[in-house]
Amino acid sequence: MLVGYTAVALVAAIVVFVASARLGDERRPGPQRLGLSLAAGAVWPVLLLGLAEYGSFAIYAKAHQHDEDADRVLVKA
Repeated sequence: MLVGYTAVALVAAIVVFVASARLGDERRPGPQRLGLSLAAGAVWPVLLLGLAEYGSFAIYAKAHQHDEDADRVLVKA
């Protein structure tokens, strides 16, 4: 179990490092990016839960995109 977690942590760290190199600020030093990537790899389950939460919110927002304002009732008197 620990070996699997460590393997996924290393893969996540590599993915985050490559993504930060492509999408991040180029002036940020390499050792700082490496440290942040390793930290992200260590907490990959939290990142995975955040990604799932973001996805569920996006699906909910897309499903309710065309709701009528008259149909929404925030407070019943």
